[in-house]
Amino acid sequence: MDAETAKQQMIDAVDDATRLLGGHWEARTGPDYPEDCVLSDGEQGAQWRYLTGSTLAGNPSEDGARIADHWRGQGLQVVVRGSSDGPAVFGSGGGQIASISAYVYPGNYTVQAVSLCFPGDADRIVEQQADE
Repeated sequence: MDAETAKQQMIDAVDDATRLLGGHWEARTGPDYPEDCVLSDGEQGAQWRYLTGSTLAGNPSEDGARIADHWRGQGLQVVVRGSSDGPAVFGSGGGQIASISAYVYPGNYTVQAVSLCFPGDADRIVEQQADE
């Protein structure tokens, strides 16, 4: 896994979820700067994080169930937690991203994904981006 592939797979996962939910979405955090993580062999790696949000009112119960079913269909392990605000849906596995979540709260829908950890130093990647 390389930095660009990990980033694109994460962006694709977020875009797929936001298309399914509909409405207008705006990036809130990322995917500009990588964060530190630990590779399976214990070495230092880096990963991307991307958070996007919408003021979509939607139907939280239906939308939460729809995104959960969609992610299960993609082979993700899914956990759904309810709250007084609406459902929170968490997905992991599948080999394309480390995790993805959707908070389906009326007027404040969010989708966030974390890329797979890839070899590299997050600080060095940031420095390289600044030099470009």
